[in-house]
Amino acid sequence: MLSREIPARCGQGVRPEGVESQFQRIRASSAPRKQSMTSARDISDGICAYLQGGFGNQLFILAAAWQQADRLSCPLYIDASRFLAGDPLERAKETPRDYELSGLEGRGILIEADSPWYRNSPRRPAVIRRTGRSSRHLKVWRQPTFGYHEEVNLVTPGTTLLGYFQSPRYFDRVAEQLATTLEEAVLSDEESRWLRPFEHEAAITAHVRRGDYLNPQTALHHGIASGAYFTRAIATLRALAAPTSHIRVFSDSPEMARRELSHLGDVSFVDEPSNLRGLATIRAMSRGTAFAMSNSSFSWWAAWLLTRRKPTAPVVAPRPWRADGQSGHDQLLPEWLTLDAR
Repeated sequence: MLSREIPARCGQGVRPEGVESQFQRIRASSAPRKQSMTSARDISDGICAYLQGGFGNQLFILAAAWQQADRLSCPLYIDASRFLAGDPLERAKETPRDYELSGLEGRGILIEADSPWYRNSPRRPAVIRRTGRSSRHLKVWRQPTFGYHEEVNLVTPGTTLLGYFQSPRYFDRVAEQLATTLEEAVLSDEESRWLRPFEHEAAITAHVRRGDYLNPQTALHHGIASGAYFTRAIATLRALAAPTSHIRVFSDSPEMARRELSHLGDVSFVDEPSNLRGLATIRAMSRGTAFAMSNSSFSWWAAWLLTRRKPTAPVVAPRPWRADGQSGHDQLLPEWLTLDAR
């Protein structure tokens, strides 16, 4: 049974004591999802996180919206409608994904087919938004470019955040609550058993992101951190994290990772159960003594959790962060090291 929470509404005159007190638990129906055009929920009293991308991107978007809802003491709506059905007028530019924040939605109200944005993308100008979805009066704040923009702090209730928000500055005021949520979210019994050895065996984590990055069009946008980069990063981390020398490799292309990194010696390659959630994986990745990142938001969250737990743990990230040469200066923490991604 999925639990959802409703925060105190804006304009009641009393600011709640902390984030938790904004919410009251209710239970959602256990009926399966339906893709019919149900009536739209009124979200004009809160901030809406319009989710897109995979686990890492969804989490960045949620974090940014959470901070704005906290600033305004108003409801936080977590919009997963894009994963049910896309807007026919919106051309998908990303790898097909599912909703991946299961177990974390307790920080707001999950909306799906009842979203005003269901098959009605917030990218649409107001004049051509679908009638009957109560969306023409809603405001949309679209992230202007990659990186942090201070103007986000001018949004008001009734605003949907549209972008990827890949900077810790978008959620610095709720970072502690967010880290606690990620660390304390309940895992399945199978996930807990799988995670347990990582808690007790010292190792340097390497996350080798390949998967959809091997698609030529995707690679033109993201770029790929090469095997040579990981060889240099691991040599650096072995020196910094001594006496730990064992490397634990996570990858969405495990056979390719084996070909690229087996020569380093004292390396193990993690087998992940097929039904493992992203949350369990980033917690396992964060249980290292040091971290060699890919240019991936999934890598980012695991490295961020590691730094929260062990501020002196060395982290190496690839440079540049994107294929177009953007450095990720707004995204990477100042204490993280960078090495040439080639």
